[in-house]
Amino acid sequence: MKVILDEEARSDLDRIYAWIAKDNSAAADSVIERILVVAEYLARFPNLGHPGKARGTFEWVVKGLPYIIVYELPDARAELIITGIFHGAQENRHL
Repeated sequence: MKVILDEEARSDLDRIYAWIAKDNSAAADSVIERILVVAEYLARFPNLGHPGKARGTFEWVVKGLPYIIVYELPDARAELIITGIFHGAQENRHL
């Protein structure tokens, strides 16, 4: 299954990176890499996530990090579309 990050998800990653990199660019690199590795894992096991707050979405918490990946599994497509990545303490704006 192919992983696609939509525009909002890419923006979320940029925002996460910028926030962490203010203090530690190596840590920011590590966090982004970890999120992307988990996204690829979800592509292999897309049913691991639980139903999201927004209809038709799923959510998965990145183990060891406070980030939640929001994704969709469109019908009749071999794609997992990541629609957002947010900090668990944030209000989920992907509703």
